[in-house]
Amino acid sequence: MSRRPPSPLVMRGLTIAERRLGIEELCKRLGAPETMVRGWQMGLDEMPDKTFLELVDILTDLEPDFWTHKP
Repeated sequence: MSRRPPSPLVMRGLTIAERRLGIEELCKRLGAPETMVRGWQMGLDEMPDKTFLELVDILTDLEPDFWTHKP
């Protein structure tokens, strides 16, 4: 089985969401079992575009001012 590197965006987004929500709540919100979420994090499976957009919505809800922060 060949493994490709995980998407840095998916990996980072899932890490942030998991830290804030916990894995059980994250899985519930994404409608996916933990094994699938871990597969996305490790690059074993590709996250569907629709699920990625759901992850973006979750992250935006967790940090609503994200887009307005200035460096």
